[in-house]
Amino acid sequence: MLALARTWEKKPLFVHVSTSYVAGTKEGLILEEAPDGYSPNGTPLDPKGEVAHLDGVVREVEEASRERELLRRFDTEGRRELGMVGEEDEVDERVEQLRRAWVRERLVERGNERARALGWQDVYTFTKSLAERRVLEERGPLPLVIFRPAIIESSVAEPSPGWIQGSRMADPIIMAFARGILREFPGEPETIVDFVPVDHVVNAVIAAVAHGLTHRPPEPQIYQVASGQRNPVRYREFYEYVREYFLVNPLRDSGGRPVPVPEWSFPGHRWVEGRLKAELTGLKITGKLTARMPEGHLKTDLRGRVARADKRARMSLYFSRIYGAYGSMQGVFSSAHTYELYGSLSEEDRRAFPFDIAQVDWKAWLQETHLPAITRKPGRKRRTVAYEEEAGEVAAIFDVDGTLVDSNVVSHYAWLKMRELPVALRPLWAASFLARVPYYWALDKVSRAHFNRAFYKNYRGWKPARARKLGEDSFSGYVLKRLYPEAIAILRAHKEAGHRVVLLSGALDFILEPFEDLADDVLTARLEEENGVYTGELSGAPVAGEARARMLASFARRRKLDLSRSYAYADSISDLPMLEAVGHPVAVNPDGRLQKAAKERGWQIKNWRKNGAPASAPGSLKDDP
Repeated sequence: MLALARTWEKKPLFVHVSTSYVAGTKEGLILEEAPDGYSPNGTPLDPKGEVAHLDGVVREVEEASRERELLRRFDTEGRRELGMVGEEDEVDERVEQLRRAWVRERLVERGNERARALGWQDVYTFTKSLAERRVLEERGPLPLVIFRPAIIESSVAEPSPGWIQGSRMADPIIMAFARGILREFPGEPETIVDFVPVDHVVNAVIAAVAHGLTHRPPEPQIYQVASGQRNPVRYREFYEYVREYFLVNPLRDSGGRPVPVPEWSFPGHRWVEGRLKAELTGLKITGKLTARMPEGHLKTDLRGRVARADKRARMSLYFSRIYGAYGSMQGVFSSAHTYELYGSLSEEDRRAFPFDIAQVDWKAWLQETHLPAITRKPGRKRRTVAYEEEAGEVAAIFDVDGTLVDSNVVSHYAWLKMRELPVALRPLWAASFLARVPYYWALDKVSRAHFNRAFYKNYRGWKPARARKLGEDSFSGYVLKRLYPEAIAILRAHKEAGHRVVLLSGALDFILEPFEDLADDVLTARLEEENGVYTGELSGAPVAGEARARMLASFARRRKLDLSRSYAYADSISDLPMLEAVGHPVAVNPDGRLQKAAKERGWQIKNWRKNGAPASAPGSLKDDP
C-alpha cells in the first residue's frame, strides 16, 4: 500500500493502526514516539533482516515436519484415531492435518521464543512492532499517522452501548472466570488493565485523520489511545467489578444451575503455570492408564472426565501464557498527544466525537454495559444461512435395537436359535441360556464392545446362507411386532425431507439385511468366515462406543455428509460418542446414564412405545432442537 501511495501525484495521508503493546516489556511512562533501532530490551534490531530470519525459521520448521520419523508418528496416530474404518486416503489426509498442526505449534513456539528474547511479551506484539517499523522505513515523503490503541473493548455509546464485533482481549478471561474455568488470575493485582472503548478509538482515528489532512505534518504523528495515564483501572478493581456482577447475574450450566463464582487470590502467573503443569502431568498419566482399560461405559466415563479436566487445565494454562505477561506489566502508556488532539476540537466536535477517556466510569461501563453485552449479546442476531438442502448432505442416523425396535441382540438370538431346535429340546436350551443372561447383562454394563465380542461367539459354526434365511424370517416373525410406530414415522419424515437415512448398529449384517428397504445405507457388524461357517469372531472392531463414532465419521467423509446438520437417534450410553458427533442428537427411550447425559447437554429426549401414535409430521423436523 505504501509503494502504491508513493506513486500518486498528490501524496495521501497514510494511517497505520498498531497497538500500544509494541512497547513490549518496557517499564515506566511509555511515550508516544517512534521506535528507535533497538528492541525493548536494548538489542539492536534490523526489521527487514528480522523478517528474513523469521522466513528462515518457517522453512526450517516445514522441513523438520517432513522427517521420516515424525511422519511415521503421525501415520501411527492417524491410523489409531480412524481405527478399522479408515481408508488410505483418509489416513493420508489425517497425517497431513497432524503435520500442519505440528508446524503451527512449533512456529508459535519459535516466534514467542524470539519475541521474548528481544523484550516483547509474545509474537503478536513483536510482529506488530516489526510492521510499524517497516511502515516508518517505507513511507518516503508521505504524511503518516501511527495509531496505537490499548485493549479495545465494547462501546460506551455508538453504534449502541456495549457493541463490539467479535470477542476482544479481556472477554475470554471474563467468560472463563464466569464459567468457573479460570480459578486464579495469572497477574499482579496492581497492574493496570488498559481498556479503551471501541467508539472512543474510532472517534480518535477520525479526529487524527481530519487533523492530518489539514496540517499534513512532515514528521510521523503518533497517538496512543489508552486509559492508564488519565483514568487507570487496576486488575484488582477489574476483578471486583466483574465478580460483583456475576454474583448477582451468574451464568447457568446445561442443567440450569447457577455457576459458582470463584474467588481469586492473584498468586502470580509463575505459580499458576507451575500448578497447572503439575495437574496436566497427572492427567496425562491418568489418561494413559484409562486407555489401557477395556472398552466400555466405565472407560467412556473416565475418559470424559479426564478430557474435561484436561481441557479446563489447558485453557487455564493458555490464558496464563497469553495474558500473564500483560497482567504483570510495569509500564504506563502516555496518551498526552491523544488528549491534546481532543483538546484541539471544537465544542461541537467533542460532543459528536467524544474520546476523553477520563469521562468513562469503569464500574458503570462494565456492570451496566459491557458485561450484559458479552453474556446476553443483545441485538446480535444469528446469521441465517440461505440454502436449499441437497439430498445426501444431511443424514438421519438410527440405532436399531432399543431405538427402532423394542429388542436386543440377546432376545433376537434366542428367537433365531429356537427356530433351529426341535420342539422337545427348546425348554432345556432356554433354561441353560437364561442362566447365562445375567453374565451377559453384567458384561454389557461394563463394556458394550466386550459384550459383543463375547456374545457373538454363540454364532460359531453357523452357516452364512442359513443365518441369512433365519434373519429374513425373523423380520416378519419377530421384528415387525416390535417396531416402534413413532420411529417409523420419524424415519419416513426424514426421507421425505430429502435426508439420507442410515442405520448404524452393532447387530450382525444378516439380521439387518431385511431392514435395507427402510434405509439408504445399513452399517453393521460382520462375523469372520472360515471353511464356509462363521468363526464367532468379529471382522473388525465392534460397532460400539468410540468405534461407532469413527465408523460414522469415515462414512460421512466418503458420502460428503454434513454431520453438524445431521440427526442421530439412539438409546444407550454406549451410543454417546455417536450422538455427540451430530448437530441434532436425540436420546430415544434412553437408559439412565444416557438420559442424564442428554439432560446435561440439553438434547431432545423421546419416549417411543410399540402402541404409541406416530410422532412428528415430516415438516416438524426442522423445528427439533
